[in-house]
Amino acid sequence: MKKDTRCVHSGTCRDPNTRGLNTPIYTSSSFEYLDTPENVYPRYFNTPNQKAIVRKLCELENAEDGLLFSSGMAAISSAMLSFLSSGDHVVLQKDIYGGTHHFVTAEFERFGIEYTFVSNRTADIEKAVRKNTRVVYIETPSNPLLLITDIAAAAQIARAADAISIIDSTFATPINQNPIALGIDIVTHSGTKYLGGHSDLCCGAVLTRKALADKISATAANLGGSLNAMTCYLLEAKPQCR
Repeated sequence: MKKDTRCVHSGTCRDPNTRGLNTPIYTSSSFEYLDTPENVYPRYFNTPNQKAIVRKLCELENAEDGLLFSSGMAAISSAMLSFLSSGDHVVLQKDIYGGTHHFVTAEFERFGIEYTFVSNRTADIEKAVRKNTRVVYIETPSNPLLLITDIAAAAQIARAADAISIIDSTFATPINQNPIALGIDIVTHSGTKYLGGHSDLCCGAVLTRKALADKISATAANLGGSLNAMTCYLLEAKPQCR
């Protein structure tokens, strides 16, 4: 299917009883879990409305799995903290969203996490890598200067260092670039911007491989940045490709 078609039809959760074309809004905060394969709960990122959006975004990003968050920063912070511990180091592109920059400078030092900001030139990214580098983080096109970083080269640098590569792909959206196909491990989005598109909701997303998504999910459940069913519905109902 073309991306326009996937935007509309992928991931939809259809009720077999009513046979409605749209995903129903499941407003429950509690679900029966005896004799079921999993304990469904909003903070566990596994409600029907959350899963419907993740399936749609996975189709668009060529990802295996992902999580939907209550903001772009919840997605970014949960992804980074899932792979960073005290004594670890992260290389970050310095021209990134201000909220991400502030998160790093305000929080990492007290957790004992080292960081280095560099230009978007891959030579500078590679030069900044250390033996304890666990994450390489880029953002392209950058917010707000729209600087372009070589995604494939940055992914290769991270892979050579046995580090996780993370990209904020918000400004491109899945319509214009698919970083996983270029070797990136984890794609994040602030869905508040173009995935929502109407300035009426706040959300974020992480798309990646199943194994990495499981690790992020374990951390994210403790941080609590899940999205409610009504906002999920509003996000799914948007004409994302127009």
